[in-house]
Amino acid sequence: MKKRPRFKIRTKLVLTYLLVIAAILLIINSQVIRALKSNYLAEEAAKSLANANIIAIAGQDIILRNDPNSSFFIRSYSEQMEARILVIDRNGNVTADSFEENWLIGQTLTYEEVDAALKGEEATGIYILDTGERVLYAVVPVVREEKIAGAVLLVTSPEEIYATLDGIRQLITMFSIAGGVLALLVSLLLSNQLTDPVNKLTAAVRRLSEGHLDQRVDVGSNDEIGILAADFNDMAAKLEEVDRTLRDFLADASHELKTPLSSIKVLSQSLIDSQEQDPAIYRDFLQDISSETDRMAALVNDMSELTKLQGDIDRPVPLKNLQVEGLLNHIKGLVQGDALQKGLDIWVQVGGYGQISWPLNQDLFTHIMLNLVSNAIRFTPDGGRVTVSADIEGEELVVRVQDTGIGISQEELPHIYDRFYRVAQDRNRDTGGTGLGLAITRQAVLRHGGTIDVESTPGDGTTFEVRFPYINSSYIET
Repeated sequence: MKKRPRFKIRTKLVLTYLLVIAAILLIINSQVIRALKSNYLAEEAAKSLANANIIAIAGQDIILRNDPNSSFFIRSYSEQMEARILVIDRNGNVTADSFEENWLIGQTLTYEEVDAALKGEEATGIYILDTGERVLYAVVPVVREEKIAGAVLLVTSPEEIYATLDGIRQLITMFSIAGGVLALLVSLLLSNQLTDPVNKLTAAVRRLSEGHLDQRVDVGSNDEIGILAADFNDMAAKLEEVDRTLRDFLADASHELKTPLSSIKVLSQSLIDSQEQDPAIYRDFLQDISSETDRMAALVNDMSELTKLQGDIDRPVPLKNLQVEGLLNHIKGLVQGDALQKGLDIWVQVGGYGQISWPLNQDLFTHIMLNLVSNAIRFTPDGGRVTVSADIEGEELVVRVQDTGIGISQEELPHIYDRFYRVAQDRNRDTGGTGLGLAITRQAVLRHGGTIDVESTPGDGTTFEVRFPYINSSYIET
């Protein structure tokens, strides 16, 4: 006959659950706040540096030659980025200010960060004004003809971040205090029957707060304590997934931003090296640079959105009825140079006499197709062919990217969407890649509510099939 528990299950459930929750909150309070503050500010600082570099690259000719359009230029960027922008010449004098009063124009900035930027160094940080207000600054050099011609200073307010952190801190502190009081009361009431499992949970929480996110606990109980342990394990798994998502986002951002940054560098270098004096040529180059910066900014926003909504596939993304053939031909134009270098033919075939209109997110669709077509070019030997076809099948838009490349083995196919997964060394020896492209592509497809499949035969080629369901809702832009 089994021994009856010293306390009723109901009492054990209420008191033990409150004890463990209080212990969790008390232990991880400071850890969570510190991590959130560091991550939020680091993300905001990186965004500010990227925005400052965009301005420095895109508008160097305008802002450094005191063009009358410089004020309009930086104000337009100021409105987009919600920041104050200062342009500084090589002597440290302010030449342009997005602030309407322009009261800093002509003054000399003597901050050491500005001096560092004029020596070629980037800087970012938090500065406290005389009024006590905190501002986040980012300053980058403006390079022209391989010389430092000035600097761009971008200032934003981090008060929204601090306000959010203060709210979280207050909430956690309240729960921590309540948990501490309950823990004290429970320690006086519970018997040795609860000591061992509670100690196990406490130790697990402590290790979790120390960064061991793979920590799990088994109290060996089939009552409510066992349920509590399962809840803890579930929470730990979710924290581990959040941490993994953050790390993946940083890795994805680094990978995906290389392409537009490389394009900007090439265009800028071509502009620097060019002996052409025709203003129209310069405008074309600047327009290309501006287009790449816009694409880079859109890419950052899309990746951020993908990361935040990764666990909420059912949440709709903004859609618009778009002409599929035009989008595919645009993508063909983006990769045509790479294809020509390898002597590849790129065919675009659209059913319905090329008149297919479909609800799509333009940025995500472009990202999906650009990744797939670029991969097809990368893994197709010289003289091969890449075919992009689109047609309507039932209630779905079906887009296929077919190549005559080296193919993928059946053993590798189940893993190609895994983050950081790389196929066999002989496939990547000359093609590079970080193993993130297809993982991001699949996530973008899922955000459309679609599916992606692949068929491949080593030596014969690969076909990716992407299906986009027709979505008829008020969320579609006209």
